[in-house]
Amino acid sequence: MSEFLTSPSAMFGGGCFTAILVAVSISDIRSRRIPNRAVVALAVLGVVYSVSALSLWAGLGRAVLGMLVGFALWIPFYALRMLGAGDVKLFAAAGCWLAPSHVLGAALLSALAGGVLSVIGLVLAHGFGLTTLRVAHGLRDPRTLATPLAIPAGRRTLPYGLAMTVGLLVTAWFPHWLGLGK
Repeated sequence: MSEFLTSPSAMFGGGCFTAILVAVSISDIRSRRIPNRAVVALAVLGVVYSVSALSLWAGLGRAVLGMLVGFALWIPFYALRMLGAGDVKLFAAAGCWLAPSHVLGAALLSALAGGVLSVIGLVLAHGFGLTTLRVAHGLRDPRTLATPLAIPAGRRTLPYGLAMTVGLLVTAWFPHWLGLGK
């Protein structure tokens, strides 16, 4: 069962968590930007939520550890220029709301959602035929997938904050789907 369903105050917290992530996703889809104000609000409210759900020190510990785990999982992808800094900050801030084990599960689901988003992006940018051919070759030789395709003129990068939002919300509201307890 979701931690957000344990009390009215927890449900309010879950509503705040969801609303901020949805707003950030909309911004990312529209402008490929994740506002720093939203990230700071997410982090601060996550600390407040964790402290109110647990005790002062346990809540602070969980929030800080969740943030560090979230940051550590995604910063290598920023270093490799596969993600923007806003995506990494978003996930780290959202980690303040979750137990560290849930942050790991959310990262895995986010990566899965990001893979689906990437395939959709390939189809939109290069058509179904080239995408199918590339995936077929990638199954035989995974190095093929490591070679980036040029982004056609007028196309933009993927809104990876959307994929992260999917992973975070599914993990937060339905942790039992991942075999995670409370």
